[in-house]
Amino acid sequence: MANLRRVLINVSSYCQRSLSQSHTFDLSSASGLLWRSAVEAPKNLGQMQAKHISTTTVMKAASKNSGTEQGVKRNSADHRRRLLAARFELRRKLYKAFCKDPDLPSDMREKNRYKLSKLPRNSAFTRIRNRCVFTGRSRSVTELFRMSRICFRGLANKGELMGIKKSSW
Repeated sequence: MANLRRVLINVSSYCQRSLSQSHTFDLSSASGLLWRSAVEAPKNLGQMQAKHISTTTVMKAASKNSGTEQGVKRNSADHRRRLLAARFELRRKLYKAFCKDPDLPSDMREKNRYKLSKLPRNSAFTRIRNRCVFTGRSRSVTELFRMSRICFRGLANKGELMGIKKSSW
């Protein structure tokens, strides 16, 4: 019951904070960029979940043969998943807390388990994947630069990443 009380307190404080802030989602089709402004991750989330909420810009790739259209499509799908996860996060946490609380009656837990199963599948944090902003590649993406090892190496060799140089000793 204490766990449930803690979740309810966190949810109510976050809802009050979110009502006072303006949440805007901007979509610029002319430049191919997707970004969101004025959205802040709740402070009481775990480090993994706070990482998933933060979204970065999704840019078109500079070179022609780097899978531009496919990369933008993958990144925009991932961006939609991030927005959906942020939208349903509180509801999902409440339903999970109600399902796990042994003090509640079993029929109430079953109802909340059913409601949890009816939430959109893409609203789960496990569906979010960090992708390269240039190619849309999902494997070997450095979290700091949000790009794959291939793009990182190419840009670092050209000297286009500030402060990055090839080590030699």
